[in-house]
Amino acid sequence: MREPGSGTRSTFEEMLRARGLDPDSLDVALTLPSNESVLSAVEAGAGIAVLSALVVERSIDAAALRILPFDETPRPFSALCHKERTPGRAAEALLKSMRSRS
Repeated sequence: MREPGSGTRSTFEEMLRARGLDPDSLDVALTLPSNESVLSAVEAGAGIAVLSALVVERSIDAAALRILPFDETPRPFSALCHKERTPGRAAEALLKSMRSRS
């Protein structure tokens, strides 16, 4: 699981509470500081986790992991940029990718 204060963890805990489940009742094996570290732990066989589809996409495509059926709740994101700077090509490509997934 992600660390307390993580948006991923907060969203997951809200989802559990909405279904009448107490997040504190989970048997959490590890609490880790990044999505990548959680992903690595799951790939190593440490258990299961709830992560963004964007984080696990390569592992799913490579058949290193599989998705378990789960009624997901979309998580909103906002893209921010400096008011006096024009986003570069990399930022524009990221925004285009994000828009195409919504």
